[in-house]
Amino acid sequence: MNTVWLALITGLTTGGISCFAVQGGLLASSLTHQEKGNQRKAILYFLVAKFIAYSILGVLLGLAGASLVISPKLQGLMQMFAGAVMLITVGRLLDLHPIFRKFVLTPPKSVFRILRAKSVDQGIAASATLGFLTVLIPCGVTQAMMLLSVASGSAIYGGLILAAFVLGTSPVFFALGLASNQILARKSLKYLAATAIFVLGVMSINTGQILRGSVHTLQNYWAAATGQLETHSTTAKAAGTNYKGTQEVEIKVTSRGYKANASTLKVGVPVSLRLTSENVASCARSFTIPEYNITKVLPETGTTTIEFTPTKTGRLTFTCSMGMYTGFFEVI
Repeated sequence: MNTVWLALITGLTTGGISCFAVQGGLLASSLTHQEKGNQRKAILYFLVAKFIAYSILGVLLGLAGASLVISPKLQGLMQMFAGAVMLITVGRLLDLHPIFRKFVLTPPKSVFRILRAKSVDQGIAASATLGFLTVLIPCGVTQAMMLLSVASGSAIYGGLILAAFVLGTSPVFFALGLASNQILARKSLKYLAATAIFVLGVMSINTGQILRGSVHTLQNYWAAATGQLETHSTTAKAAGTNYKGTQEVEIKVTSRGYKANASTLKVGVPVSLRLTSENVASCARSFTIPEYNITKVLPETGTTTIEFTPTKTGRLTFTCSMGMYTGFFEVI
């Protein structure tokens, strides 16, 4: 559900502007052929039809993802690709270089001919049809949300992700649609969209790095720059060992993240990781160790034990499935 909320927030903040930059011209063209009193109704029909189309698409993408075995590392790569799509969208919006135009995923020209033909049709039904057909020309941010639908591996969540995103874009789209002829000519719209999409793109790539278990994350760079890594190394606490020779570690799981009672593990020695959660209502319940493809959905309240053996030295990252809450062990 955190991914669904993220999709909704993305739609509210950047999706509406980004989608309008791609699809706004078609809506504006359609509205010029509507009677003045019907323009609000035409925009509403356009948005409802668009919502239905993308919800269906999300279900199909979720079904496709369900047939794949999506490991934490693969999910991280997909997250990074979604972020890359957003950054390419920024380059295209700002026209930084002609090369960015070559990376834009666009449908065949025949699709645009159909859409243009529909945009000059009169009547409310034509606006609804046009809204439904915009599923064929998604903007860069929408394409990133489509990847998240695939990564969900669920028809329900795949549909909810795209439905939430389009729902989030609707207020902005409706407001901009009423003044589309004047707004589309303003460069400030592009700069606003580009800035917000850039931030989300960087965050998406960073989340992907976390899910891959990489040390190259913004959090680690910040820790290195502020000297927190050195502090951690001097205060590191080794895991205790039981009579079986197994390293025992306990992690307290809260809605705000994880707190382990040890920070150092020995390579080659089995680990018994005890996860204790109490009234957890965040994505911290989806506990992941990317390096060993370990994923466990924890109960809201209860204890879960995970056993594994570290096979190499270095930093071993654990995280939630969204990359929002993280921690690590130093394997020595």
